[in-house]
Amino acid sequence: MPPTDRDANAALRARFDEVHARYTHLRDNVAELKRRLDGLEVTAKSPDGTVTVAVGARGQLTKLRLHDRAYAHRPERLADLITETTRKAETAAGAAVLRLTAQVVPAEAGVAELLRGGDLGGLLRRHDEALGWRPAGDDGRG
Repeated sequence: MPPTDRDANAALRARFDEVHARYTHLRDNVAELKRRLDGLEVTAKSPDGTVTVAVGARGQLTKLRLHDRAYAHRPERLADLITETTRKAETAAGAAVLRLTAQVVPAEAGVAELLRGGDLGGLLRRHDEALGWRPAGDDGRG
């Protein structure tokens, strides 16, 4: 039996309800996400424990602590330890941001990929493709 208008309307209504529920969840939780991201601080230590760094959600350095033993390192080695430890903290902060964001934003939204790779254009292209949208004058052939 072919679908009726009533069946089509019911399917559309169900889809609308699903999208609206996702939007409501996002809207209701985005302020809490922002608060948690604003307060995020990730700490990392160098392997020898002489360097401790803390970074915020964007990977910005918020604290640098050098143990007294750190000054026993040659300047180049100390600089390397600071750089390596900061990168370790930045990586951990990125993972924490992804975990927090995943609690609020649906995976198919592509936010995780955007945060990982920074490719906004790629994210927008994937959404355009999913919606079947093309810019005016684009016939889809190339």
